[in-house]
Amino acid sequence: MRPYDQDWLNYQQEMALRHASVKKNKTDDVQSVPTIRLRDVIAFTAVINDPTIIKPFLSAKGHSSADVDRMHQAWCRSLLLQVALWTEPYTNSQVAPNEW
Repeated sequence: MRPYDQDWLNYQQEMALRHASVKKNKTDDVQSVPTIRLRDVIAFTAVINDPTIIKPFLSAKGHSSADVDRMHQAWCRSLLLQVALWTEPYTNSQVAPNEW
């Protein structure tokens, strides 16, 4: 398991900036939409947290149902923490209101 240390926090900040106009399409020199709106980041959380999608993946190696449930709970907590961190550029005036 990767520790939630300063390096991890720095990486989350970088990912947040790469979703907003601050660094979108600049770091990797790619052409994509100019920004990912905050509401889309938040809404996508429901999709990648959907137990019908994630639990089959988590159970693929034969883990017990109880272990899969615990892994899913850990996945949910981690994902929500990451999304909370990714909202930071949108909430401190680094991006325009149309990116919300």
